[in-house]
Amino acid sequence: MESNEENMDASLLEGQATKKLGPLRAFSSVAFRLFWFASLASVVSFFMSTIARGWLVLDMTDSAFQVTAINATGMVPTLAFSIFGGVMADRMNRRTLMICSDIMSFLIVVVFFVSIFLEVVELWQIFLLTLIHGIAFALGMPARAAIISSLVDKKHITSAVALFTIVFSSGQMVGPAMAGYLINAYGMASPFMLAVIILAIALFFLFRLRIPVTVMNSQPEQNISIWESLRQGFGYVIHTRIIVGLILMGVITTVFALPYQTLLPVFARDVLDVGASGLGWLGGLGGAGSIVGSITVASFSSARPMKFLMLIGSIGLGTFIILFSLSTIYLLSLVIVFCVGFLFQIFMASNFTFVQLIAPDHIRGRVLSIRMIAFGLSPIGMILLGTSAEMFGPSTATAGTGAISVLLIVVLLIAIPILKRVDRSL
Repeated sequence: MESNEENMDASLLEGQATKKLGPLRAFSSVAFRLFWFASLASVVSFFMSTIARGWLVLDMTDSAFQVTAINATGMVPTLAFSIFGGVMADRMNRRTLMICSDIMSFLIVVVFFVSIFLEVVELWQIFLLTLIHGIAFALGMPARAAIISSLVDKKHITSAVALFTIVFSSGQMVGPAMAGYLINAYGMASPFMLAVIILAIALFFLFRLRIPVTVMNSQPEQNISIWESLRQGFGYVIHTRIIVGLILMGVITTVFALPYQTLLPVFARDVLDVGASGLGWLGGLGGAGSIVGSITVASFSSARPMKFLMLIGSIGLGTFIILFSLSTIYLLSLVIVFCVGFLFQIFMASNFTFVQLIAPDHIRGRVLSIRMIAFGLSPIGMILLGTSAEMFGPSTATAGTGAISVLLIVVLLIAIPILKRVDRSL
């Protein structure tokens, strides 16, 4: 009897402590904290390398198309490899997959640093290394996303997913800001040197992480072929209308809204005339807005407000990208970029949370990898934006893609009305 009372008291105290944490309640899990800091270090390194590559290519080629092309090259593997990463995430140890992905990234960034430091880097090398870096990202991300539900209680999944999206918000803020400052102060090789150090920290946290092996369903994934695993994943998605709608929303925003980031170096140099340091602040303010957006989503534990955040973010995102394209005032552009980051993140975090909660655990890795194919389609938007920027200028091209994003989201909400009632599907 005393033991039961002690357990009840302990549960009550734990519940009170968790309640006090509010949006940070998922941090009550030690495993989630280690995972979060490892992911943060990895993503900061990724975005630091991404913005530095864009500036390097712009400096070498003076071409807006080449800047978008280098970013597109990094995202193409997401289309080809993320689904296999999802199959691997459902069949293998997810922690091991994350470690292998970060080791691959570590080696690539080391090569970048050495070649730039020795002044032997060539354009084709940048594209090749960027492609391999993208493959590492594509294979590791499904495992990183699918493992979240194994680290926290189900009642904390909303908080955990939103906090996980803060990783990307922080990466978008810290990575570009640091890269811009380092390029301006110490030269082109410096951001890659720091990215190497940060990736080493990520690996340190991952090696300390301990996760119980995920319990498989009654038909172990190891007993069926990879192609059958893929068929099951796509079959589940195709026959789940709400998942189809959520994924299509992600495709639209990724193809037509997200690519505006690839032209930030062009806007910083040619439209706003603020150079590399100004570029860092543009990326940094976007990341800051994303952090605020993630915390906003994490503050809610029910589905109804998250639904409204997703709808507002999906429509508002393209609208503010149009406003950004029209601005020639640097301070105003910073404010708009902050709003873009906020809107993008409340959409992405709530959209991703709904996919996490709806998909069953045994197939979640594959469903999330199909959701991530949206990122793999982003090169389509990047190439479209880069080509349009060469023909009509960066401002007109960016305004056009923002308008298309708003239009397609509205059409999708009309075509799949269940998206407006997604909270009722949980």
